[in-house]
Amino acid sequence: MGIADYMLVGVFLAGIFWLGSLFYKWIGEPDDFYVAGRKLTPFILAATLVATNVNLYSFVGQSGVAYKNGISIIWHTWTGNMAVVFSGLFVIPILRRLKIRTIPEFLGTRYNRSVRILVGFLWVLRLAFWLGVVLYTAVTAGQAITGIQSYTFWVLVFSLIVIIYTMVGGMWSIALTDVVQFILMMAGALIALPLAMKAVGWWPGLVLRLPPAHLDLITKTGPYNWAFVIAIFFLGIQWACTDQGLLQRAFSAESTKTVAKGLVMGGIIATPFALLWIIPGLASSVLYPGLANADSAIPTLLVSLLPTGILGLVVCGLLASQMSTIDSNLGATATLFTNDIYNRLLKREPTKKEILRVARIATIGVGIFMMGFSYLIPKLGGAVNAYLTVIGIMDMPLFIVAIVYGLLWKRSTWQGAIMGYFAGAIAGAIVKFGLGCGVPMATLTSGGTALLICPLVSLLTPKPDEGKIEKIFKAKVTSDEEIKRGEVYHIIPESLAGKISLGVLGFGFVLFFVGTILGSQSLKISSLLATVGNDYLFFRRFS
Repeated sequence: MGIADYMLVGVFLAGIFWLGSLFYKWIGEPDDFYVAGRKLTPFILAATLVATNVNLYSFVGQSGVAYKNGISIIWHTWTGNMAVVFSGLFVIPILRRLKIRTIPEFLGTRYNRSVRILVGFLWVLRLAFWLGVVLYTAVTAGQAITGIQSYTFWVLVFSLIVIIYTMVGGMWSIALTDVVQFILMMAGALIALPLAMKAVGWWPGLVLRLPPAHLDLITKTGPYNWAFVIAIFFLGIQWACTDQGLLQRAFSAESTKTVAKGLVMGGIIATPFALLWIIPGLASSVLYPGLANADSAIPTLLVSLLPTGILGLVVCGLLASQMSTIDSNLGATATLFTNDIYNRLLKREPTKKEILRVARIATIGVGIFMMGFSYLIPKLGGAVNAYLTVIGIMDMPLFIVAIVYGLLWKRSTWQGAIMGYFAGAIAGAIVKFGLGCGVPMATLTSGGTALLICPLVSLLTPKPDEGKIEKIFKAKVTSDEEIKRGEVYHIIPESLAGKISLGVLGFGFVLFFVGTILGSQSLKISSLLATVGNDYLFFRRFS
């Protein structure tokens, strides 16, 4: 990097810090810090969702997998976008109607206070670990691009600014700086892609120089084969329904219909984005074969191809993607700690100022955990492997007890929820670390165990109070807020156009699963069917 590049990056960091800190005076109520007063519009919601979920985990971690294993890792992003659409249409509107801030808060309403505190504590650690993964990818990029190899130096550089402005401005800082970061990220990615393609002879040259299997979207064998695609789809569904960073943005929307529109818009926008890091990863495998660390593929490409000034702009885009993910999850974790642990353990009602003070202190504390966890990621096999291992073991059981049984079965009890969650997580850990199986089997085991244990224990324990949970099941229909606004969102469409679009959506799911399963037989048509099914899932009218 030249002097001009460093100046650009310095101006960017100072500008983001200044912009994020501006919103300190906007924070007067806890809801302003947590969910931006529930006033985000569909575009801001979509932009901040994309900015959060398109990050250095994608540009460093997933591109590194593409460098080593081929294009099939693209389903990590595509199935996640499919899941965002699914949850935005059918699940998150219900949670938005309940005016909750976190999934543990929902669990407290659905089950009891003990479940809420326990899951809240576990989820603070879980989110801090994810932040460590994202921070690791940023450090890897910083080392490769600048040549400065001090790990601790980059940890401090990438952490301190975003911790401070998130602590000061809360969700307003997060949402509006994410819009700026989204624009910069787009600019950086769109500059890097054509330069990488030109270097390998555009698409024909890339196809000629890559092993044929590297361009198979659905493969029969390998770590990212057809079974991985199915597993990552279900992991995507649980992520889109329970991830605190995503949910906090959705709960910040101005209405239930805004939630649905914003999430579908975000899923559509993010789908072509996957090509912006997967294709350069493939190109890097042609241009720079034999890299010791596959996660350094994109940073190596950038340093080699970009001139001074342009490199600085692209680095700003990469920094933007990393900071938008860290700020959102820092805010989400602070919300979890304050809302589901501190407020529940306190033996009195805290004042609004006290809540805000604790949320800001929690932001600092989680930031410290994030920095500590980042040192563990290299020991767990890199960004993608570390993250998929954790979500396969911890997240799938939560989805089962919170969404599957919490929303669909009135008979599930708090005892069944706790036993189902821990049984699933322990079983998944045994399969992964004890038996040495991969992510698909660990995911299937953790989810399947929770699916079995929760109802068995629930049927052996007293029925829950139906009056207590009636509010949750009424939220499937509508809310007083929607009736008052004259803007009712129907999860099951009432108009003919809406019913047709719902049918198209279902058809898309069928095509996707048929194509993926056919991949187990090495049929070439499998990739086409799965991809067409993915495209169909974005067709939905809000009627």
